[in-house]
Amino acid sequence: MEIIKLENLAKGLNPRGVTARKVFESEAVNIMNLLLKPGEKVDTHVTPVDVFFYVVSGKGKIEVGEESGVVSETDIVISPKNIPHAVYASEGENFEILVVKTPNPVKRS
Repeated sequence: MEIIKLENLAKGLNPRGVTARKVFESEAVNIMNLLLKPGEKVDTHVTPVDVFFYVVSGKGKIEVGEESGVVSETDIVISPKNIPHAVYASEGENFEILVVKTPNPVKRS
């Protein structure tokens, strides 16, 4: 068993310019912890694998295709592969989410 403490993981900028921590990576899954500042966003993009977002803390908006919803702590949003999606932090508070991609798009053959 492995226990991962998010607060102990190194922070860096992801390719979209958002502060992130790499939580876990294997051929089957890629898990990132995004740390958005108030008002920060991840622009609309498409991922070639299924994605789900788990809200760790804060409040924001997640768009998947033509739908959008306001989300907060403990909410989960499912984004099927090849559907445009975007993430927005609310003004006035940080927004922390786990982004889980399966299978791992980087490790796909």
